[in-house]
Amino acid sequence: MCGILGVVHREPATRAPLGSADLALLAHRGPDGSGTYADRQALLGHTRLAIIDLTEAGRQPMVSPDGRYVVTFNGEIYNHIELRVELEALGECFVTHSDTEVLLSAYKVWGRDCVQRFRGMFAFALWDAVDHTLFLARDRCGEKPLFYWRDAGRIVFASELKALIPLLDKRPSLDPSMVDLYLHYQYVPEPHTLLLGVHKLPPAHTMFLVDADWSAAPRRYWDVEDIADNVRVPDSEADILAGIRDGLEDAVRMTLRADVPVAVALSGGIDSGAIAALAQKHYPEPMHAFCVGYPGRPPYDERDQARALAESLGMIVHEVELPVQSFVDFFPDLVRIMDEPIADPAAFGHYSVPKAAADLGIKVLLTGIGGDEVFWGYPWVTSVARTNQLLARNPLLGPLSRWAASAEGKKRLGRIVKYRRTPACVRRWIDRLHGLEDTRTPAGQLRFAMAMPEFDNVFRLKQNVYGERMDTLAHDNPFSPTQIGRRGYSRIPAAVIRMLFDTWLASNCLSLGDRVSMGVGVETRLPFLDVKLIQLIMAMRARHPDHALGQKAWLRAALRDVLSEEVLARPKASFRPPVEEWLMGVIAAYGDALLEGKMVAEGILDREKMRLALSGLAKQGRSGMFFVYKLVLLEVWCRKVVDA
Repeated sequence: MCGILGVVHREPATRAPLGSADLALLAHRGPDGSGTYADRQALLGHTRLAIIDLTEAGRQPMVSPDGRYVVTFNGEIYNHIELRVELEALGECFVTHSDTEVLLSAYKVWGRDCVQRFRGMFAFALWDAVDHTLFLARDRCGEKPLFYWRDAGRIVFASELKALIPLLDKRPSLDPSMVDLYLHYQYVPEPHTLLLGVHKLPPAHTMFLVDADWSAAPRRYWDVEDIADNVRVPDSEADILAGIRDGLEDAVRMTLRADVPVAVALSGGIDSGAIAALAQKHYPEPMHAFCVGYPGRPPYDERDQARALAESLGMIVHEVELPVQSFVDFFPDLVRIMDEPIADPAAFGHYSVPKAAADLGIKVLLTGIGGDEVFWGYPWVTSVARTNQLLARNPLLGPLSRWAASAEGKKRLGRIVKYRRTPACVRRWIDRLHGLEDTRTPAGQLRFAMAMPEFDNVFRLKQNVYGERMDTLAHDNPFSPTQIGRRGYSRIPAAVIRMLFDTWLASNCLSLGDRVSMGVGVETRLPFLDVKLIQLIMAMRARHPDHALGQKAWLRAALRDVLSEEVLARPKASFRPPVEEWLMGVIAAYGDALLEGKMVAEGILDREKMRLALSGLAKQGRSGMFFVYKLVLLEVWCRKVVDA
């Protein structure tokens, strides 16, 4: 796990190499060393967090023995041991124990298809000094970040915006359409960013640049909807559950590979509990476990459950308590650490756990992130799958539900419901139509975004603050990240999982998790996002749909010999900080910055509208409070990251 950055020019010329000031901006991601590479076209930089092969032999940028290939690499290839054996059989020789050298050799032997063989999390840039080509790649789910900007003469890339922006000729302006997306989603869905001209290489994509094709687009090499040909799908329920259990245990074993201590982030729930139990089973000594709580131990404090589980496994437990004022005081620093504006109120808790681990000298932390996304952990997501399947089987329901949501439809249906002789079956269908009401989702899309918490409220709230620069936005702009087209009935559940992966998982959970952990030099590893496990689950549910079986039905059943019935029966609690106190504290402390800030200066916000919004916050309820919090976070981000 590291930080990478670079500048590659289309034409050879004498260039000043990257300097210590450039690398310093990523030092938090790699506190164990740094390095640079330079030739007449490519300038590559790297800051190292030493996890595998702690010797100087693992330094980067790493150059192949013949000097042709150079790589700067962030992440871990968990199956590097198996790949090394395979490559040695093909005649390759190795002088280090690092996965970076395996990556270089894999590219030499298999070319751009090497990414298909990697199990792990990665973002890397590989320069071919002979053919003058640049190969950029990112892991399947988007665990590791890779930002880039390019024009006709060069491309600039980095692990974080903080390192990328200073390499540009000027500070980019805010993109109004992306600000609009951020306010609806609480993050900017990938591959977009808030800055004009700056992009992310999307998850599961590569990009190959040569002189003759400098504007090459990213190319997808994996899709969660696609079913791998080599996945054997069991038929019996017992074999399905055994496959899940074995697949998860194999993923945990892979993520335990490290030459430094490994610990676990633990709540009282199923996902992190399963990771903890399976990890401790394969770890040679008691593992450290870290859990979060709040002063006074309110009902949503999960420390007691987490401690009970950890102690039953023989783990060493550490508790982290989060006072409200600590969050408010630390807020500007947290925004800078996050690197992108992600308005998840749980951010401070997600930061505090790796910070506690770092304070004990622990560099690797396993988490349960991904379990909800792979195993139907969110009730609204299963509802989306069922709704889209209902509409697919009954094509007339879509137009009827839109009519039912209109003023005329509500009036007419209201009369029918009030009529005492209306049959019960008609009343049920009217209720069903009202449950399908959605006049905003474009007709050609699967329904998804309108079911997301807070998404709909923003349509009303944003009109009260937007400035003139937002007047040209398309009415369907908020739905652009989910424009994947229609699907047949049986393929709808997989498409819903894809939309969840492409939005919430990649841009909220994984982006946030990477930045807050790497902000303190800790690598987080996510066994639930192992590619072999995901492909197994998706292949099985294509033949044996599980979205109507109940929340995490397969996972709960598969873990009966791993976790107690008490833990397995526990409903999803998620991370629940004292949200209202945190949000109000931040708005009170930093809200005035909105009136004279970057967004007002660029015409994104109207100053007087914003003043009224702040003064009337108490009348807006929690939705209004969260909306203003997102704006405050965005303004602080402009100051701490963009204009720093």
